[in-house]
Amino acid sequence: MVGMSCRFPGADGLDAFWQLLISGSEAIGPAGSRRSGRRDGGYLDGVELFDAEFFQMPAPEAAATDPQQRLLLELAWHALEDARTAPDTLSREPVGVFVGNCADDYSLMGRAAGIATAYTMTGTGRAFLANRLSHFLGFTGPSLTVDTGQSSSLSALHQALRSLEAGECSAALVAGVQLNLAAEGDDAVQAVGALSPRGRCHTFDSRADGIVRGEGAGVLLLKPLERALADGDRIYCTVLGSAMNSDGGRTGLTAPSSEAQQSVLTAACRRAGVAPEDVSYVELHGTGTALGDPVEASALGAVHGAGRPSDFPLRVGSVKTNIGHLEGAAGIAGFIKTALGLHHGELPASLNYREPNPAIDLDANRLEVCAVRGAWPRRPEPSIAGVSSFGLGGTNCHVVLGEHPARTVPASPATGAATPVPVLVSGRSGPAMRRHAAAFADALDPARRDPAADPVSLADIGLSSVTTRALLHHRGAVVASDLDELVARLRVLADGPHPDAPGAVEGTRGEGLTAYLFPGQGAQQPGMGRRLHQEFEVFARTFDEASAAMEPALGASLADILWGSDDLPDRRYHAQPALFALEAALYRLLESWGMAPDLLLGHSQGEITAAHVAGVLSLEDAALFVARRSRLISTLPPGGAMIAVQAAEKEARDLLGPEPGPVSVAAVNSPQSLVLSGEEKATLAAAAHFEQLGRRTRRLRIAVAGHSPLMEPIQDELLALAEGLTWHPPTGPPIISAVTGRPVIPGEIDRPGHWPHHLRATVRFGPALRTAYDLGARFFVEIGPGRGLVNMAAETVDLGESLFSAPMATRDEVAGVAGTAAAAHVFGAPIDPVAVHGPHARRTDLPPYPFRREPFWLDTVPSTAPLPAEPTAPWSGDPYELVVSSTLSTLGLSPATELDLHENFNALGLDSRMAVTLRTVLTRATGRSMPTTLLFDHPTPGALIEALGSDAPL
Repeated sequence: MVGMSCRFPGADGLDAFWQLLISGSEAIGPAGSRRSGRRDGGYLDGVELFDAEFFQMPAPEAAATDPQQRLLLELAWHALEDARTAPDTLSREPVGVFVGNCADDYSLMGRAAGIATAYTMTGTGRAFLANRLSHFLGFTGPSLTVDTGQSSSLSALHQALRSLEAGECSAALVAGVQLNLAAEGDDAVQAVGALSPRGRCHTFDSRADGIVRGEGAGVLLLKPLERALADGDRIYCTVLGSAMNSDGGRTGLTAPSSEAQQSVLTAACRRAGVAPEDVSYVELHGTGTALGDPVEASALGAVHGAGRPSDFPLRVGSVKTNIGHLEGAAGIAGFIKTALGLHHGELPASLNYREPNPAIDLDANRLEVCAVRGAWPRRPEPSIAGVSSFGLGGTNCHVVLGEHPARTVPASPATGAATPVPVLVSGRSGPAMRRHAAAFADALDPARRDPAADPVSLADIGLSSVTTRALLHHRGAVVASDLDELVARLRVLADGPHPDAPGAVEGTRGEGLTAYLFPGQGAQQPGMGRRLHQEFEVFARTFDEASAAMEPALGASLADILWGSDDLPDRRYHAQPALFALEAALYRLLESWGMAPDLLLGHSQGEITAAHVAGVLSLEDAALFVARRSRLISTLPPGGAMIAVQAAEKEARDLLGPEPGPVSVAAVNSPQSLVLSGEEKATLAAAAHFEQLGRRTRRLRIAVAGHSPLMEPIQDELLALAEGLTWHPPTGPPIISAVTGRPVIPGEIDRPGHWPHHLRATVRFGPALRTAYDLGARFFVEIGPGRGLVNMAAETVDLGESLFSAPMATRDEVAGVAGTAAAAHVFGAPIDPVAVHGPHARRTDLPPYPFRREPFWLDTVPSTAPLPAEPTAPWSGDPYELVVSSTLSTLGLSPATELDLHENFNALGLDSRMAVTLRTVLTRATGRSMPTTLLFDHPTPGALIEALGSDAPL
């Protein structure tokens, strides 16, 4: 058993339930407002509350759906998270769903009120307790609801074990749920004389006089032990075997049978392969009735007492003394209590026990009630426990549990320096993502953590945030070097959009390609790459190999040149080789993290790096080419100038004239940004022209005017250099040429003759960016120091749907590359989280998803209310306003609800009936003819808004 979740009286979650148990508390009391006037019992608060937005249910469907279904949806999600498994990763897997339940009060209440809607059958049919879970989570294994009365949930577990053994499913989600919504249920239990007049359960006590009703739900995730061990799962306990039988008419219909109970106990132990006398604890059915307790005690004594040493009595207890009798969910409650006890090595007290029932001889039966909290009885062998659940109609079930296998899980090693780590949160909507960030911060805040708790590894948190949580549409990520910084940055993320917040990125999951941008000379920085070289072996290896290939030409190692002093490497023959080595090393680092680009763009010399990573040149040949090319450029006489100018290309060409002259347009970086290059006096004069027009200009810190007529003297030597290398057709990601602004074609960059022209030609980086965008690029990463190229990209192609990252544009380069990994997670680009967080990082517990619950009940949406046939207000002509308001109205949601424009209508909860209604509303509002396939052709609100804003036929 690798994951579980629960919501029981007084305990919303596993931690709260365990605290209730070990503190010896009970949760019996009066009902809440919707059920005021009912007798005391174990009640849940807020059973009407549900996060319909998260589970993509329109309001009318949520109101019509049994709260038991809704509760199971939330708990199933949390059980998978507790198993450290992202819930969305099991979709289309043969996972079985087995739900025990014996109550349908909501259905009875709806029928009594005469309410019937299109959602009544699926909302209240008991089969849908299981079917809804399978449908929402995408599970393809068996899906069934089991009703054996009060033993339903343990019977469901038994069925799940049989299904796993038969190979029908690879894992099983097992649940039990019981909500006592109608007072008539109390009356029915009272009529058979089962309710305690005292309103408390006194299991095995002399005061035993009946049950007190309780409600709640629990969910378990079971996997074959071999697979759980292979997957490195945290194992709460093992399930060794189970058995199920019926009283078979030995007694009255509702009277328990000691013979049948002995039989089921014996069969369960036999199937588990354990001797009954080795079982150390049994969680009783333990109803606290005058008839049931003595029968159960005698059966336990007959099976487990025989041959048991006198100093090793069978400990027994009942969770019903804490939370009441959960009837259909009673077995799962007892199972979770026992599993937690095995996991923590403790036995909680069974409450309300003062003196034994005179009809029970504890000594003779070798039994001992756990009247006080204590350590789990230890023997040389692994601990074994049992859980019993008996149905009122005679269906008996017993399950045998084993202690989890002893495993040593290595802790993540401490590192000398704090290493920045990306941590991801997500949600169905922007506000939901922020709630998730806030809950995350609260759970991790050192001020709130138990001082005795194990230290938290940041790498474990980062890995788990990506691998154990569903990556939903709205995403945020922060980069932190320690826990305090992580909590602080999560709180900033939770507070609202802060575009300039350090170490944070947020957005919606992108749809598009990833483009890597390689800068040319001018981007170099003092000390660049030093931290990356120290921190990452992949980066260091590639950098060192490039340096070794260049050293004969440079006369020194790049490490000495770059990091031997604080001087900026701006000498003409050092800057370009240094940039190449850094870019190649950074590319290989990100590649090792699974971050492979879809497109490559290089600015000037950066195109050589792009050619190398695309397979055109080996690392050795590319490094040699860059070093010798740099040396050739350095032989040119000084006297040129390069000046960045705020101007359009046409303006510059009109100024310079059609004939070749001493000044060229060296680079077109964006629609209003270019570089002039050439003979110094003429270039300054051209720049002055634009200054007089009020345009910004900036002289570049560069000694030789590249991409200008001043490059002509070395064209032949550069060609000879290129001809001495081995060129290959590109095999890596496609390159968008900055010479043509178009995708590279065969025979273009893989021939020597291209490269002399490349040094002389205009760098058409802006058009290349536009081409990349038109091909689908939406995530742009600068592979080099600085952020000049992503700034150009933002100026050229940012229409509000693109994401930009510059990993080396920060003082802390390690934090920078972690930030790029965070940005990739937000965008949805492929990434290997294990490679990012290191081989020693392991999955750990994180706070569960914080559902935002709102009230939905039979009376919250009128059962006979028609779906809107008219728009909620006259159309203003704005398609955005019309689509958003009409969609929210059709879904039955508040006008203030944030609608995700990029989410599929189906995922938003719009069913086929609602789709017809929405189309009708839009047709009447706009007066336009709309096809029946409107929402199929335009499947998201955003796509529909765009279509309605166009004059083209729909």
